[in-house]
Amino acid sequence: MKDERLQVRVDPASKRALEQAAAAAHLNLSAFVLQAAQIRAEEILAERTMIALQPAAAAAFARALAEPATVNARLASALSRPRKFSWLD
Repeated sequence: MKDERLQVRVDPASKRALEQAAAAAHLNLSAFVLQAAQIRAEEILAERTMIALQPAAAAAFARALAEPATVNARLASALSRPRKFSWLD
């Protein structure tokens, strides 16, 4: 049962965009905003999920983090090639 209330203030342009998107999704504005917020909340929480490891796996993971990384010839070659894309540049 829905008994909690959530109020949001938005500028007119944002409200129009949300109303248009809600209409395109065949939802009322409240249902659209709630659905979009729930999806985003689940995405954010999934990024922060804790992973439980067995003791042996946790020790192996800790060792891998503690050891300095090594660059082998194949990796060095890949890193020296010109990039065809940019990540966040």
